[in-house]
Amino acid sequence: MAAKTHVDSSVGERRLRPIYDWLDNGNNKKALQEAEKVLKKQPNFQCAKVLKALALLRLGKEDECIQVLDVVRAEVPCDDSTLQAMTICYREIHNPERICEIYEAATKKEPNNEELLTHLFMSYVRVADYKKQQQAAMALYKLKPKNPYYFWAVMSVVMQAYKADEKLAKSVVLPLAERMVKKFVSEGKIEAEQEVQLYLMILEMQGKFEEALQVVEGPLGEKLVSYVFVPLKRASLLMKLERWRDTNILYKLLLREDMDRWSYYMDYFTSALALLDSGQDDSSKVKDNTTPADSDGCIDARWQIADSTLEMCKDFLSLVLSENEALSRRLRGPYLAYLEFYRRLHERGDKPEELLGDIVELFMRYFRNFGDKPCCVSDLKMFLPLLPNDRTKDFIEKVKEAVGLKEGELPSSVKQMQQHISSVQLSRCVGCHLDLSVTDKLALASSLLQYYDHGHSFNRDIQHTEFACNDPYALMAAHILYDVWVETGSSQHIYDAILVLEYALTISPSNFHVKLLLLRFYTVLGAGGAAHRIYELLDVKHMQLDSLGYYHCNHIFVTGQFAATSALYEATLKFFTGNYKDSVDHLTFSYKFGSFLKIEEFVEFRERLNNSLHYALVTIERMLLELLASKNFADTIKYIEGMDVTPEKDKVAWDNLQDNRDLQVIMSWDPHLRQVSKEIERQTFLDDVSFLRLRNLTLRCLAAAVDVACASESNSPNPKQHHHHPNNVGPLINGEDKDEGLGVARYEVFVKITEELLNLYESFTTNPPAQVPQNIIGAPLPSRLHGYLASPSCCVLLELLGLMKLLIRDDDGNSSDRSLTKMANTAADLITSAVHKASGMIKVQGAEGADQLSGRRALLEFVVNTVEMISFAAILCGVGHSLVKPLKAPLVRKSKKKKDNCNNQNNQQSQSKRIEAFNKLVTDIQGAAEELDSALEYWESLPPTLSIISIFADDLPSHLQALCLFGGENGDQNGCCNSTRSGLGSAVDTKLYDSQVASLREIRQLLHVKIKYLASVKV
Repeated sequence: MAAKTHVDSSVGERRLRPIYDWLDNGNNKKALQEAEKVLKKQPNFQCAKVLKALALLRLGKEDECIQVLDVVRAEVPCDDSTLQAMTICYREIHNPERICEIYEAATKKEPNNEELLTHLFMSYVRVADYKKQQQAAMALYKLKPKNPYYFWAVMSVVMQAYKADEKLAKSVVLPLAERMVKKFVSEGKIEAEQEVQLYLMILEMQGKFEEALQVVEGPLGEKLVSYVFVPLKRASLLMKLERWRDTNILYKLLLREDMDRWSYYMDYFTSALALLDSGQDDSSKVKDNTTPADSDGCIDARWQIADSTLEMCKDFLSLVLSENEALSRRLRGPYLAYLEFYRRLHERGDKPEELLGDIVELFMRYFRNFGDKPCCVSDLKMFLPLLPNDRTKDFIEKVKEAVGLKEGELPSSVKQMQQHISSVQLSRCVGCHLDLSVTDKLALASSLLQYYDHGHSFNRDIQHTEFACNDPYALMAAHILYDVWVETGSSQHIYDAILVLEYALTISPSNFHVKLLLLRFYTVLGAGGAAHRIYELLDVKHMQLDSLGYYHCNHIFVTGQFAATSALYEATLKFFTGNYKDSVDHLTFSYKFGSFLKIEEFVEFRERLNNSLHYALVTIERMLLELLASKNFADTIKYIEGMDVTPEKDKVAWDNLQDNRDLQVIMSWDPHLRQVSKEIERQTFLDDVSFLRLRNLTLRCLAAAVDVACASESNSPNPKQHHHHPNNVGPLINGEDKDEGLGVARYEVFVKITEELLNLYESFTTNPPAQVPQNIIGAPLPSRLHGYLASPSCCVLLELLGLMKLLIRDDDGNSSDRSLTKMANTAADLITSAVHKASGMIKVQGAEGADQLSGRRALLEFVVNTVEMISFAAILCGVGHSLVKPLKAPLVRKSKKKKDNCNNQNNQQSQSKRIEAFNKLVTDIQGAAEELDSALEYWESLPPTLSIISIFADDLPSHLQALCLFGGENGDQNGCCNSTRSGLGSAVDTKLYDSQVASLREIRQLLHVKIKYLASVKV
């Protein structure tokens, strides 16, 4: 019998092999055919059925897949291959709860199967059901008493504490976990380092630092085999226990081993100053017990004394510095430690200059050793605010002396060039560029470009994946030109900056700093196509889609690049949805390999991504973009039905939204006051949250309106129902009593969401948000909230929603008709005036001598918001069409009863007025859309010479000739000849012009769709 089972199993595996191969190769059609062949021979072959379901799923037939899976699930499969295939299916349809169910059923059928219980535990890990995790792990341990299973249960209890209320966690849950581990400790069953680490984590979560320290220093600590973990954990626990003397000595010994570890210095200073404040004086005390490795007594006693006075700290820093200077390769940490100590004393008001000497000399000591390193300025920047204003000039002069270049002299070596770059960057950091005039700034930019051009001579052997050593000159010149643009408003200067950066990118194609600046500058000019190409060059992926995605995702839509926007949204959302699967895999592997310390990190990481503001915003924007593209009202209904939108339920967890943006990604050498501050970070985050609220309510309002229209049509199939009977009481939905049926709930939801949108908009008009100043180059570009509120989009939407509310209520009477007509006229007037404004702005763009680049982005944003406004108006007109169309039927019917003639005549007049007002609204919106299309056609027809600035004209000032990079003596280095340089301006012009043409083409295509849409909703 056993031999027969083995034969059946091997035959089954052989038959399944081709299906697996086709699935692995991505040929799902072939996989489906193979599965069908197998099932013809073995109709009850469960694994073949599931593989058929998987092939159907990957062919887009999800409903058929689910039907097959339900059939197999009812059979309660227990073989591993079938269950694993079902797991893959349920993971791909994002239904991990079903995985738990199939393994629960399987373990009930075979309760002593270790493998099934293990899979059951992991299925609970996927859905974060910590209580059931604990139960499954204990069932495993009872079946097979292995340490990993027991500690899976312990970790599950810890995770329950992580999710529970803090009071409950510390009083009930964590003590339970501690008792579970203590039981194993007392029985001597602790085997692995990870088990001890978990015990330490439990003790620390309860604040039992003394007990944790005893574990580290006791017999269990011997199982902590990591060389780095033990001393760091001991130091951390001593710090938490405020045992400053022991902490200070331990960090001194750690610094002796690694004197470049910055965190050691930070904790050393913290413990030393705390020891000073406590009043203990250990200057005469020497630590009695040395570490086992140092028992020979060869350590200098100064390393084993707790530094309890400022003089002792200074002596220790001197000792570290002397040790460092004896090395063949000096480390930066000891030099920066002096500056950190100076900063801490300065904050305490302890007159650090008396103890440590002149602050300028401390800076110079670092600069003389590391001024030629790219890290120099980034290291010193955090300490520059310590420099008094009256010492700034002295500091910069000494830096220039150290560089050794005379005025106009060019560097003779890479080291001297790097020192000069650092000196220029430090000059900007201390504010030397702030007070320069526009002429002086342009002259400085021109000078920097001469240095940049000369620097090519040092790039002969550079790889294309490396940064060119002279790139910082081009970056600094671009920053200065950006300053001039902010000051003058002339787009010529930002165009010059783009030219410089584009040239730098040809030399150093891997320099992401250049790409980020280009991305910002192209976006500022409204060149969405050019910006998107730079974004693609950045190769943003994985976590960067969240941390850097805001830099492009939030602004490409308003440049009119709808196709690129859609692709970008899809790529971004694919990462966020894939994050769930990836993070679950990380969690299961953490349990499998006993990496308990990482589990909490992975859970926090997953929640941080799931609650990302960028994720929420892109999700809403993608759905609105789909509605924007709908060609008719039937399309709109189909799109909304396919979306995960429930009008009555707000799915955004507002209180948990996370700001995952990297706001330090732009390298900036601006003074401290022009850096991205916490206030700017908070303000831009709140602006985006406010914009998300607006867009979320807009989507829900549109979905609710369409929902009501669908309910109205489905509830009123008979034209005879479409009249207002005098005996009906209360507001009606096309003749249906709103107090009966589903209509009442949908109507109330619609009214409620509309009121929420109105209240939110009124709050913005009462307290308009402030914009971030443009002179902070590292700050995010202004939120779309500002441009959206500057357009009448929200006003039009609210008027039309109010109009829909009147149509849904179907009230008779002159007052209602007048309100309806007034709302329709107001909405049409707002749209028409917005179109007139856009047309006027376009004419200004085409005027001779106008600076077309300066206002292009603002104009494109206004036009895109206007087109979006027309699109949403078209959707609501589609809703209105569904509500008004039934009113037309009674107009052609005559009453057979004379006594009803008067009532019917009044009713028909009222209905006729409604239809007339609605049709006029649709006609006016359609006319406005056609007028906007004509204006855009004129803009599109403007010749390129009117849309760009050429800085290659012969009559330009000399500093602009330098910006063109003509006539450099090293112009032929790396194959970059003058012909390449002169062609660069033409390439930039083409990018700007092509971006504009592509944007206008897409906007006009969308407008044509909306004009047809509006024509289809007239009654």
